[in-house]
Amino acid sequence: MIYHYNRLDLYKAGYKIPGLWPVLPIIGNAHLFFGSVDKFISRIILLDEFEFSPIRFWLGNKLCVVLFDPDQMKAVFRSPKTIEKDGLYKILHPFIGTGLLTAPANKWKIRRKLIVPAFHPKILESFVGVMNEQSNILVKILESQINKDEFELFPYISRCTLNIICETAMGVSVNVQTSRDSTYVQALNRLKAIFAHRMLKIWLHFDIIFNLTKLSKVHKDCINFLHNHTNNVIEKKRKLFSEIKNSEDDVTQTGGSKRKIYLDLLMEMSNEGSKLTNEDLRDEVTTLITAANDTTAIANTFFIYMLANFPDEKCYEELVEIFGTKTNDKKEIEIKDLNRMKYLDRVIKETMRLFPPVPVLIREVSDDLDIGGGYTLPKGTAAILSVSKLHRSANFWEDPLRFNPDRFLAEQVALRHPFAYVPFSAGPRGCIGWKYGMMSMKILLATLIRNYVFIKDKHVSIEDIKVNADIFIKTFEPISVKIKLRQ
Repeated sequence: MIYHYNRLDLYKAGYKIPGLWPVLPIIGNAHLFFGSVDKFISRIILLDEFEFSPIRFWLGNKLCVVLFDPDQMKAVFRSPKTIEKDGLYKILHPFIGTGLLTAPANKWKIRRKLIVPAFHPKILESFVGVMNEQSNILVKILESQINKDEFELFPYISRCTLNIICETAMGVSVNVQTSRDSTYVQALNRLKAIFAHRMLKIWLHFDIIFNLTKLSKVHKDCINFLHNHTNNVIEKKRKLFSEIKNSEDDVTQTGGSKRKIYLDLLMEMSNEGSKLTNEDLRDEVTTLITAANDTTAIANTFFIYMLANFPDEKCYEELVEIFGTKTNDKKEIEIKDLNRMKYLDRVIKETMRLFPPVPVLIREVSDDLDIGGGYTLPKGTAAILSVSKLHRSANFWEDPLRFNPDRFLAEQVALRHPFAYVPFSAGPRGCIGWKYGMMSMKILLATLIRNYVFIKDKHVSIEDIKVNADIFIKTFEPISVKIKLRQ
């Protein structure tokens, strides 16, 4: 009785918000999410039966409020009352620890200030060589698929982006593009599948229950393998730093290259200020690898799917104009070339509007928050920001299910609410690496477009592309395309 009395304000504020019914004792609306993944997605991510935000539901005694209005989302993104990540992210802690993505607010503020310089444009420019190299390896690997039947694209793209991220984050190549049976990839993919399984099974959010399952041992084994790999890299880096601490040379895997590596930068910054332990370094590197690999791989895959579904040579013609040749002369893409890829940039943005890699963001409300329209999110609410619903809402986008890159012409963007498009989140806790992601995508996609034409046997409309999600968006059916060599 005392427990419920102390929560009266929460209950009163919660029931003032429109929401899902019926609400049952003890479990709230949890029964509405039992069963298939598509039921979960249609309820939480797209919310087809609701036109306006906010939407309330209860998971047990937890008040959850879904938002897809740009003004309401702005209030959440910008408020100091929503800096904390929701408790749901705790299931990621055994693997990525409390890196920048999952750190509590007090730790996040210190860590972000330390890490921001690692994403300076000059630092990002030093990654261009790796991105070019790995993109060209992918072009070579895809030769085996020329003029063949449709094939599943994502595994090829994902391996390429993983190699890029591991080299730029740790300075080591995991060679997953050329090694089809990579233990590293197998462990990472298995771990992501377990996270997805836990995310969608509410009872498995509790460690005491999850640890009783058979998956728990696999979970621990995968984490131990991946952590040991990163720990070994960190130990080698520490040793190099110790050996040349009086030298002005940049530390790299071999000690000879001037190319900046994310891990090296963290170590340098750590030595200059706040001390980072090996565990802290591992958390940050693992966070970058986990977050950046899936988001960029998913965005790249959907981009190619859109090109195959909506044939358009404008991207290629733009690249011909930039590079001055109709064939890929193996000229490496330079940082200055990226700013000229205006149409490519618009196609990437339109792809991420329709298929945002992270379709839902969750924030914990630490104090009562007025989101406008007469609605207040009471302390303790899980604010669920449905990026997918926002990006497809006819309230904010004309003909929202039409693929139209010109929505992102400067004059069109100026007419739109600044929070109507948030593929990288927004506010203080927005994605710190979004420029890295865009740079990586442009280099990889431009390289592929200069070499190949992507084709679908049968056109698929946006309405017919059925999506689901765990942490990241995906399709029910694998994304498959044909390729032919560009003549």
